[in-house]
Amino acid sequence: MHDASSARPTAEGVEGFGAGWVAEEALAISLFCALRADDFAPGIRLAVNHSGDSDSTGAITGNILGCLWGRPSIPESLLTDLELRDVIEELAEDLLGGPASADHQKYPTW
Repeated sequence: MHDASSARPTAEGVEGFGAGWVAEEALAISLFCALRADDFAPGIRLAVNHSGDSDSTGAITGNILGCLWGRPSIPESLLTDLELRDVIEELAEDLLGGPASADHQKYPTW
């Protein structure tokens, strides 16, 4: 078992949780990176700069940090070339409103 309180926020420290190839390791790495982050980009950088399943840990960490700090925390440089950005942002806004405000023509099963 890894002691997160003494782990350094480095790629080597992250790897103390495993490689992220199984769910519990990916979640542990992502939580560690999110809790150690003082800003969005460094948190993501920490989550992807290890030798394991870094795309998964980066995605999970990005979701956690986005939930914690909101859209304004994501640097514009990471969003500029995001494919389908307008669709993603529209979907996020729709989800934020919840089922009570759902457009049942747009989302018939909601």
